[in-house]
Amino acid sequence: MDPNQTFLDMFAAMKDKDFETARELALALKGWFANGGFYPHQYTPEAMHCYIASVLRRTFGHGPDPVFSLVCRYCDAGEGIATEEDAIGEGWSEIEPAFALPQANYCGVCPDCRITADN
Repeated sequence: MDPNQTFLDMFAAMKDKDFETARELALALKGWFANGGFYPHQYTPEAMHCYIASVLRRTFGHGPDPVFSLVCRYCDAGEGIATEEDAIGEGWSEIEPAFALPQANYCGVCPDCRITADN
C-alpha cells in the first residue's frame, strides 16, 4: 500500500461525497498503521489519526454493515457468535473492540476461561 496515495484518494472521495470509498480507504489506512506501516511524509501520526477518525465519523452508515466476530483472549472460542448481545447472553465478559486482530474484530473472555480464571 502507498499511504500517500491512499490518503489523497480518501481526501478526494470525501470531497466528491463518495462516502463508501472514503470509509473503505480510511479503514485500510487505519489497518496499515496498526500493523506498523509508515505514515505519509507530510503528516504527523497524530494528524493522520485525527483525520481518519473524522472520516470514519462522517461516513458512519455508509458501506457494508460491519460484521461482528469474536475470539477469546485465552483460547480460540468465539466462532458462530453473531452479535455482542448473543455473546453476553452466553456468559462472555470483557468484550472490547480489537480491530488490529486478523481473525476477529472483538476480543473477550469466554465462559469456560472465565470460570477457570475465577478458580
